[in-house]
This record gives sequence, C-alpha cells and structure tokens, in this order.
Amino acid sequence: MMVPTALAQGGISNCCLKITATKVHRDLLKSYYVEDPSSCTQNAVVFTTIMGRRICASQTNVWTKTSMAYLDGKNWQRRHTILKQQHQ
Repeated sequence: MMVPTALAQGGISNCCLKITATKVHRDLLKSYYVEDPSSCTQNAVVFTTIMGRRICASQTNVWTKTSMAYLDGKNWQRRHTILKQQHQ
C-alpha cells in the first residue's frame, strides 16, 4: 500500500505504508525504484509489474535483491541491444 507524502522541497512522493511478502514471478516485473529514506519511513523497494501494479518489498529480502539484479541485467541487455542496432 502506498500513500502520497508531501516533501519539504514542495513535491509529492508516493511512499509505502506497509512492506508486503508478496513474491511475483520475475517475468511479470517491469521496473523498480528504491524509496527515498529522507521522505519515506519504510526502507522499501517498489516494484512495478507489467500490469502497472506496485509492490512494496523489503530492501533486505533475498527475493527483492535477486529481482533487482534480474531487472538490472534485463534492462542492461535491452539498452545494449538498442545501442548495437543503432551502430550497424
């Protein structure tokens, strides 16, 4: 569950209210970001699924770490393939 939070700088940030133990198959994950600890109270990673659902996960969870690494590798491969095609 996420809630909009007002930032001191005047912006708005979506923060996780609760960490979930939900584990989604990695192929269903699209992206992730780490919450800003200066504006959010949870120490969370927010995953976005290909259907647009957001999942708040603990940064220390093994599933979270492996899923982040998977997405980092997947995104690196995608960028590398695009750059390679542009230089042909």
